[in-house]
Amino acid sequence: MNITEAIDALRPFTSKVPREALDYIRANWNEADPLLLKDIDLKLQSPTTEDRDALFLYAIHLCAEMRSRDAFPLYLKLCRLPKVVQRHVLGDILTETMSDMLARTCAGRVDETKALIEDSVPDEYARASAMDSLLHMMLDGELSRDSLAEYCVFLLEKGLERRASFIWDKAIVVASSIHADVALPLIKKCYERGLADPGFERLDYILSDFEKSVDEVLEQTRKSHRVFESIEKSMNFFVCQWGKKPYPEFENEEECLGLLDVLKEQQRLSTAPRAKIGRNDPCPCGSGKKYKKCCLNGPSEAPPQVSVSDKPVRDKNISANDWMRAGYIYIDKHMSLQTFECWKRCWNELRDMLPQTLKNPEDAGVFEGHDFLVNWMQDFERLLVDLSGRNMRTAEFSVTYFKELLDRFPEMDKRMRSNLKADLARAMAVLGRNKQALDFLEEAITENPKDAQNYVVIAEMHGCDAEKYGMPLDLSCAMVFLQDALNHAEDCEDYDVVLSLKELQEWKTDMEKPLI
Repeated sequence: MNITEAIDALRPFTSKVPREALDYIRANWNEADPLLLKDIDLKLQSPTTEDRDALFLYAIHLCAEMRSRDAFPLYLKLCRLPKVVQRHVLGDILTETMSDMLARTCAGRVDETKALIEDSVPDEYARASAMDSLLHMMLDGELSRDSLAEYCVFLLEKGLERRASFIWDKAIVVASSIHADVALPLIKKCYERGLADPGFERLDYILSDFEKSVDEVLEQTRKSHRVFESIEKSMNFFVCQWGKKPYPEFENEEECLGLLDVLKEQQRLSTAPRAKIGRNDPCPCGSGKKYKKCCLNGPSEAPPQVSVSDKPVRDKNISANDWMRAGYIYIDKHMSLQTFECWKRCWNELRDMLPQTLKNPEDAGVFEGHDFLVNWMQDFERLLVDLSGRNMRTAEFSVTYFKELLDRFPEMDKRMRSNLKADLARAMAVLGRNKQALDFLEEAITENPKDAQNYVVIAEMHGCDAEKYGMPLDLSCAMVFLQDALNHAEDCEDYDVVLSLKELQEWKTDMEKPLI
């Protein structure tokens, strides 16, 4: 076996850890280290690409086990990825083993770890992992208890932005884990000011730690401290999960068509025997008339409506209609990702079906007897907005789809067009394309300064939703855009701009107050 063969042995998603290859890599670490680091760096360069092999997971764990100094800056970059991308790349690694990875490869670069903790832009759980890494280093003797206690005080007093997030809870827990009694008055104020979450750790539990001696607390912390395990044990969870999809993925035509099975189920239910309808009951056809005045003696056959494809609505060969109907059934079942897959395929069919002369979706009328096309488009838009903050694939699709709608339908309703632009900017932002999103919104403001929505979305990105979009918290900037909306836009009441501006002013005033 040579080093290339050993590394290639880590690529398959197999249910068995390749122990022989791992032992060879450990024995030839100087040769393997740069190759594994290169694979991690490639992932950072293209984090949104689907994993074709397991090497990245083995690489990040191996570099931690072998204390690779050059892996530390790569781990920091992984911690700074946009939230939805980071979840795609790391999954539970961020909260399970990232703190160990940072601690084992830090090699004295504590200031860089602290910079991550104090930065308001990265995900709160990434910052919390960095905070945990300092505790690991203290327990391993690489950092003194006094210096860590002093740092906890700094964070609680002025080092963290005054916005409730998990990093506050983690700083408090670390302070109590090392019996940093100098931080106790600040901890009490954190709970009083709503910065700490009592649902994560109750104040009385924290106070009970400070009632014990320093030695008792440190012993308790050492016992609960998880020691970094071997690569074989760390990877055991992953190899057991390979082949089990956490989210539904439809990789071939057979799996895609399987989504339409719900239509057969619905048809079976619709043909099942129904309860007898009384003559004076409302007619089940939905006309609003009594049954005896409507369909009791049999409805007359209504002429088929003409759909956007110029085919009768009862044409069963229109697959776009099937995808649309199946998506609505999945929505009723609260199966959002299945709905996404169905409606994505519906749009793929519609793209070719809709006439190029159609410039406004409202002119399309009823689509295949199921719904108005414009209503479905708005339902799909709402679904994508909901999913984009949690799922990278849907966020990427949203960017492409929203752009396509804006280009395809230049004469659509102004409000619908404005909503699409705002949601397009949000999808860009969750993928880390912040400058592109802000430039797009500012361009929209220039085009239509009387529309308040674009001002409001920019204010959200700088203010209340800054952490969600991976942007620095800048309340002053957010307030400027809301004030601009009040000065220029005509529909500020629709977006509660006055109330939002007042809330930001109160938040800014509260942030500027010292904790004690």
